[in-house]
Amino acid sequence: MARNTFNSKFGAIAALAGSAVGLGNIWKFPYIAGENGGAAFLILYIIISVLISVPVMLSEFVIGRRGQGNTYRSYINSSGKRGWGLVGGFSLFAGVIILSFYSVIAGWSLEYIYLSLTRSFAAMTPAEMSSLFTDFVNSNRPILWTLVFLVLNCIILSFGVSKGIERCSKFMIPALFLILLFIVIISFFLPGFKEGAEFFLRPKWSEVTGQTVIMALGQSFFSLSLGMAIMITYGSYIKKDQSLVSSALIVTGATVLMAVLAGLAIFPSVFTHHVAVTAGPGLVFVTLPPLFAQMPAGNIVSLLFFILLLFAAITSSFSLMETGTAYISEEWKIKGKPVGRISALLFLFVVLGIVSVFCALSQQSGSSLIVMGKTLFDFIDEITANYMLPLGGIAACLLVGQLMPREVVFNELTSEGKFSATWVRFFYWLARYLCPIVIFYMFINGIN
Repeated sequence: MARNTFNSKFGAIAALAGSAVGLGNIWKFPYIAGENGGAAFLILYIIISVLISVPVMLSEFVIGRRGQGNTYRSYINSSGKRGWGLVGGFSLFAGVIILSFYSVIAGWSLEYIYLSLTRSFAAMTPAEMSSLFTDFVNSNRPILWTLVFLVLNCIILSFGVSKGIERCSKFMIPALFLILLFIVIISFFLPGFKEGAEFFLRPKWSEVTGQTVIMALGQSFFSLSLGMAIMITYGSYIKKDQSLVSSALIVTGATVLMAVLAGLAIFPSVFTHHVAVTAGPGLVFVTLPPLFAQMPAGNIVSLLFFILLLFAAITSSFSLMETGTAYISEEWKIKGKPVGRISALLFLFVVLGIVSVFCALSQQSGSSLIVMGKTLFDFIDEITANYMLPLGGIAACLLVGQLMPREVVFNELTSEGKFSATWVRFFYWLARYLCPIVIFYMFINGIN
């Protein structure tokens, strides 16, 4: 049986970019950059992405396209040793539990799309917005929206790779870019545009520390969906005549561009209204809605911003869910028959729904869902980012750089000689030597 593939080069790039461009690029990157040297952080992020993240991504592409299976099977096929399947299973598990807390935040965007349609944020004070958000988190509505979001993912994935993932990505990624560009253009005419752009884009090297470099590495690793089985699974869907190197560079460039545009969309409004810059939900769900609502065509801007968040979230989330779907439908059997794609999605919906509900409940005031002093939500976030993803990245580099025959790796990266090996040699050297050392340092930092 022929394996599913992306039908076109643009479709493959859109799907890969969709997996990388997520919620973290929209609000987390601008904030971290602004507080860690502005453009200095951006420069570090770009350098790290090219020298570390791209080689890791290429390693995962090679494992996937060579292995021609889900992440578990691709590790076995690419290594020739069954024990490597445990590494694939580890990455699969990381991706699935990331989706369990990611879906909660994505559900918040659905609530705020609804609120943008039914009420105006323009007249609300920061205190009123904070109270609105707190009341929402402490209600049962996050559970409802989280489950709705998971249902949307299941519906898209039920159509398969080309008709589901590729078709939605080809629409959502350009739409995401256009919405973000529209908000940037509106922000350009705000009084605080110059001040906000300077805060975000002026290099402040005096604020750069060793921790800044670690944060840039972590942001790059997470935003490019590395170590969580996505790029291996998607790599198995990329046709043999498509350049893996150009795909990796385009996806990385698109991710950086989206993060920069997000900063130019967000900070001018913050500085125009002289609001303190805060991170996370405080910025996106408390501070920004009333500020956007005061822009020209404010209600439309606010609505478009939360649609933007939804598109960014869903293109990343169905990538995560696809890793589990591919594994179950290709590896599991019931009475000797393979589990169908729909059955796999139903199983994942139940499992993810249960874990996601607990993550949402852990965010409520006075929740007893505490693990090692952290809410279940924050615990899963921390253990995946600091421990599981770095280990997955190291494993991919070791397999491709140290264990797989060099000619096999080069055949995949050059599509059997169709593309130049000049850059391939460079990235292969990075994956073989530099990346495992640097990522291991990131892992040790996470432990500390």
